[in-house]
Amino acid sequence: MVTALETVEARRRLTNASDTGQWRTVLQVATEAPSLLTCVNVDVLWRVAEAFARTDQPNRTRDVYTYLLQNCANPGERLATLQKALTLLPEQQMTALLQFERKTGESPDDFTSIRDELARRRVERASLDSKVTASAEDLAVVERLIQNTNEAGPLLILGWYNYHHGNPARGLELFKTALDRNGGTKAAEGYAMSLRALERLSDAEAFAYEWRERAPENMKIYLDVATALLSQDPPPRLEPPVIARIVPVVTAQRFSDAAQALGWYSYNTEQIRTARDWFRTALTWKADDEASAYGLALTTQRLTDRAGFNAVVAQWRGRSQRIADLADGANPASRRQPVVTQPVVAQAPMPEPIESPPPPVQPRQVTVERVETEQTFARTEDNVRRRQTQARSALGRNCAMTRNPAGLSGDSALTRGWCLMEINRPMEAVAAFDQATATGSSRAREEAAYGKSLAYLRKNLTSEAAIAAAEAPQTRERRVELGASILTQRALASYRDGRYVETLLALSERARIVPEQNDLLLIRGWSYLKLGRYNDAEKVFRAVQQTGYSEEAAAGLNAIREVTGQMRY
Repeated sequence: MVTALETVEARRRLTNASDTGQWRTVLQVATEAPSLLTCVNVDVLWRVAEAFARTDQPNRTRDVYTYLLQNCANPGERLATLQKALTLLPEQQMTALLQFERKTGESPDDFTSIRDELARRRVERASLDSKVTASAEDLAVVERLIQNTNEAGPLLILGWYNYHHGNPARGLELFKTALDRNGGTKAAEGYAMSLRALERLSDAEAFAYEWRERAPENMKIYLDVATALLSQDPPPRLEPPVIARIVPVVTAQRFSDAAQALGWYSYNTEQIRTARDWFRTALTWKADDEASAYGLALTTQRLTDRAGFNAVVAQWRGRSQRIADLADGANPASRRQPVVTQPVVAQAPMPEPIESPPPPVQPRQVTVERVETEQTFARTEDNVRRRQTQARSALGRNCAMTRNPAGLSGDSALTRGWCLMEINRPMEAVAAFDQATATGSSRAREEAAYGKSLAYLRKNLTSEAAIAAAEAPQTRERRVELGASILTQRALASYRDGRYVETLLALSERARIVPEQNDLLLIRGWSYLKLGRYNDAEKVFRAVQQTGYSEEAAAGLNAIREVTGQMRY
């Protein structure tokens, strides 16, 4: 009788100590009353196991659960034991406990829910780390959980897994379903980030705006998306309501990156005074923002605000090379007439002079744009598309934020340069390639010079492209490709400006290194025609006509007929 009363009292003391978190008291009572530690008192065993866990004795915790699974027969209690263990033991020890599952007998175990939970946890860990890949079996378990429950949890896990492992389209679908299942702010965050990753920036901004005040994370993604939307190159054509909702949020949050982006957006859309004000605002919120200081220097210079420009230069000359270059007139953006000091190819001989001007010709002009960037650079940029894609994959959205590349290693700057080329921001890529040239290995310098040349070519800055190509030795194939691209752009620019002698000069030099395509032959023909060299023009147009460009070539032949009065064409 006395023993029974002592056992009841010991159980009461142990339970009270457990309920109030007095874990050492729990262990002390259990040590003094070992008769409590049997399958008759499963609740006591659970409390003792927790006490060991709370006092940093995980192996003892495992021992208690092992005792339960080896000796206690009730299936419900056995499953509950593993459910409690899930909250206290690491995965490796949980996996070891699963070996005690009884698959035969009158009351077999069913530990499927435990295995599913472990699989869900593994996928969840992988969903937060792009370097960790979940197994196909674990992913299939989470897919099954999605079908068997109306909860948003498994959808969020699988959504984030797909987002962080290069499949934002699938992530978008999962986050949308999670939103429909009341997934709340995390589902909204994932949906907006997936839209951003898919470069659906307008959709992302509109959606994220509606959720911006629900949680700090939602506000952060809205500002991030708005900044990316404004930072595109070329700048997008945003409707006034979009800007009208971005500006108050940026101002209220004092978010310097978005203020800087508003500055560049205004600058690139020729709203120079507005750009200056935004750059000043960005510096007010973040005084060490070199990119905003550079923007302020550019805008004050454009506005001929000497006092403002000098103030920026005085403050930043020692901290920003490009601001110092701008002040010294060494920045490419400030040069009106670039000088080629190291041309890629030799000068071509001048054509014979025209003794008298030809009669005026108003022919049907070949469309110069047909020969523009896409065709001109198709072969060249095919060779670097892999570099750009790899760089974008490595940096993701981080390269979309304007930043000063100073301080980056050669390889990091090179990667950033290719990433910026991938998102079509060539002038920022130039600065990154310059950093790679200054700090990188010989291989990095060669790649950087190549990339810098391509960047300038995208902006039709052929002289700068030629200089950049000569900054480091290039392979023969690259020299030919870059030389052909530079000469093509020179020919097109000269033709648009009516400088037909220079057009022919550039085309002739280009023809020495690569075959001349039909569009450029048409430009050659029209240039001959403009200069009164009708026989040369006729030969070119007839040659083009034989290759399938009959309509365009016929227009040139008709123009010759009209000018010369000959009717036999």
